[in-house]
Amino acid sequence: MKKLREVLLTQYIGAITIGFVLAQTVTGVISGLVQTGFNYYFTRQSSNSVLGGATPFPWKNLLFWLATALLELLVAFILIRWLYAPETTSGGDSSDTPAETSGQA
Repeated sequence: MKKLREVLLTQYIGAITIGFVLAQTVTGVISGLVQTGFNYYFTRQSSNSVLGGATPFPWKNLLFWLATALLELLVAFILIRWLYAPETTSGGDSSDTPAETSGQA
């Protein structure tokens, strides 16, 4: 996994993938809103009759698109955290920290 992370970072494939997922999220949200809105509008226009009732808004379709967008955002966030979070060293090596000097002011 460490080698895969290194390749994704150095070759910018990770950034391209994150950008693609976020673009897909934006496209999905816009597409879902437009499809749901037009579907509701045209269904409502075609079902006007003297005895017909009001057409309910298709909340299930809209919730489907929003759930899909949330999952795509979650994937993008996980990729960002995995790729760009600083690595933590689990070893006891403290060579990166400055040496403490005692007794000096």
